[in-house]
Amino acid sequence: MPSAQPKIPQAYRYWIHLPGSLTQALRQRSPEFRVDVLDERHLLVNPPVAGLDSGTGARRYWSRKVRLCDGDRPWVMAHTLVPEHSLRSGLGQLTRLGGRPLGELLFTTPGVTKDNLQVAETPVGWGRRARYWFQGQPLMVTEFFLEDLIRYEHQRLSTLSETDPS
Repeated sequence: MPSAQPKIPQAYRYWIHLPGSLTQALRQRSPEFRVDVLDERHLLVNPPVAGLDSGTGARRYWSRKVRLCDGDRPWVMAHTLVPEHSLRSGLGQLTRLGGRPLGELLFTTPGVTKDNLQVAETPVGWGRRARYWFQGQPLMVTEFFLEDLIRYEHQRLSTLSETDPS
């Protein structure tokens, strides 16, 4: 993803700049929130992912691709990359999340920090990527906000403004 910050459409700004748990925000909007695991596996990546590994040559990562849904409607596509050295240094539990959202773990564990936010528009939609530091180890989370989420949020906000007496 490019490092320059593009002009983000208003409809996406809340999601792109959400400082807290995306999982929690989605659960507040959907009683049918669920995680669909699309793919989980080890990958060999060459060159190494900037911000997660340094040096040259291929590196191994744990890759987890999920869809965050409101029932059967996909709202967010997400991809997590965890360097093998992070797995060996205490993050092995991330390979056993199953259908649990990663955010449930990240935002309930003290000391987790986030940095290196990048934003881009892609054919999938607007997305963000950030590096998290979990138990002192890096991992990368990329999230793409899909049109169904943006439509839902627009309708929700329109309904709220219609019922607001002020």
